Amino acid sequence: MNGASRPGVAFEAGVVPRSILDETGRVAVDDHNLFTGFSVQTPAGMSAADIASTLGEGTRSDGDDHLWIAETAIRHWVSDRATENWDQGSWGMVDYARSKGWTDEAGTHLRAHIDRVD
Repeated sequence: MNGASRPGVAFEAGVVPRSILDETGRVAVDDHNLFTGFSVQTPAGMSAADIASTLGEGTRSDGDDHLWIAETAIRHWVSDRATENWDQGSWGMVDYARSKGWTDEAGTHLRAHIDRVD
């Protein structure tokens, strides 16, 4: 388990590319070394604003199906597992996201798809 947390939210496993938010508001993160996608898996029925609020770290909703997640939040959430190879992979993912327009205007947040599951 990752020790990074904020009041009311526990973070586990990895954050890139997918975090999983369950019904209790607990956040687990998977596949922190996989840099080919970026999504947040949540129970059906959670609004994007609620998901953003639960994730914290400057996360903002973008419509009903996407979030803007700060690059610094991702680095914080995986800080205990980040290696030199992880840093290189994450920079590559950020550069790719920028080339596709998947960052906010300031270039500080990456766009993540919300994957709602029953």
